[in-house]
Amino acid sequence: MSYCVRIRTEKLPAPDDIFKALAAKGEQVVVTSPDYPYVKVGNYNKALRGIELNEEENGLEVRVCVFASAEDYRLFGKAVQIVMELTGGKAFIDDDDECEVADVAGEFNEKWVQDQRKADFDVLKTLICKYGQQFVLFGLFADICIGPQIFKGFGITIDTRNTKTIINKLQDYLVSVQWHLSDKKNTSTSMIMPDPKDPESEGKTISMISINKGKVNEFDYISRADLLCIMDMDHEDVKPVVVPFKEITKILPPDGFQILDECQCELTGQITPDDVRQMMERARLFEPDDVLHEARNPGDGYDETQNTVILTWNPAVSSIKLEDHNATIPDMFSEYYNWSVWEHEKAKCGDRFFLVRCGDGNTGIVMSGVFDSHPFESGDWKGKGRKTFYMDMVPNVILDPEKAPMITTAELEKAIPGFQWSGGHSGRILPPADARKLEEMWQDYLKKNHDAIDGKTLNAFNQFEMIE
Repeated sequence: MSYCVRIRTEKLPAPDDIFKALAAKGEQVVVTSPDYPYVKVGNYNKALRGIELNEEENGLEVRVCVFASAEDYRLFGKAVQIVMELTGGKAFIDDDDECEVADVAGEFNEKWVQDQRKADFDVLKTLICKYGQQFVLFGLFADICIGPQIFKGFGITIDTRNTKTIINKLQDYLVSVQWHLSDKKNTSTSMIMPDPKDPESEGKTISMISINKGKVNEFDYISRADLLCIMDMDHEDVKPVVVPFKEITKILPPDGFQILDECQCELTGQITPDDVRQMMERARLFEPDDVLHEARNPGDGYDETQNTVILTWNPAVSSIKLEDHNATIPDMFSEYYNWSVWEHEKAKCGDRFFLVRCGDGNTGIVMSGVFDSHPFESGDWKGKGRKTFYMDMVPNVILDPEKAPMITTAELEKAIPGFQWSGGHSGRILPPADARKLEEMWQDYLKKNHDAIDGKTLNAFNQFEMIE
């Protein structure tokens, strides 16, 4: 998404002439792409995404992308004016004959700048807070990763009023990160992991940390890609590990890294080969059997490669009480969840789960989602010293059983009578035929209750296909 103006002209001004004209107007521009067909510039220490000047068949396009900084938007207006002055061309918004810009200063005034920033923030906030998505934007120097975690850190929720102060606070921080990274070395590579099942796909990009000849490859920060690969080139018998990049915060050592945005991390200390090997071992917990396969959430359709695991929860005896469960509903996309799994030998990263409340009160399904780790052993939550295995969870639906509509235990027992729904061990795998039936019920539930999703008593990953 972007805002662009086409200056129709047969005479393309030299990029240097545009830069000099901007400097004459007091702009301190930094150029990251100096020549046509694609020129990119931004104001020193003030740009977040910068602006682009693109050569087109009928002239020159000036473009500013959404969620740009205030200075990016101001620079955009000045660049349009300068190109018009240098060429004598006419400007049209989106190259539309009916949208000629005769008064550039009046069109792209300070009110326009602030209106654009507010509209950008409205859209981004809605997408993140309602859909749980992490979004990656190209910055002037580095990617900008924004999602539920960074919003939570700035106290931004779906109900937060979009004041100029809070927009400035978040953007000023992101601008400072962008310029902090301007001369830093990252872990990006030119490698692509192709999908053999879909030769037409672009493949997955890779960010890499490696050990070679007793040294860790030099980097200042771990830059975002689709996948993170960690490799020990000194030991051929050690298999590289590849995980979705979103898991990075779970595999970092406790010291030595600082989270910069939603997921990119700066190295703040020394990292040794032993540190990297420990990261590798930790990362194996989050490595799916097929890293190119996108696990489907419950409600997205049945996937025979996924097990369906039924977790049980009785608030009367659990370490997690009803009020604890309900307190996480608004922060579903940024909270950390895990649960004990009885049939852990059969369960794996990428399997789907349903959490069923049992015991007293309103009983039924209160959460669904996907496991993003393999089973791991940890302390017995009951404190009895039993050998207990857990799995990390990423929910796509969570609800308050006392206030939100749900599929009840009685309905489950009627539809799928061959399974014990009112108790038993937590973490039993549902037979495939029953799992298909439950998926159909869950799809129907989500469609019927889409309007009940309020983020407080019922929160859900809003699938785009559900929105008219």
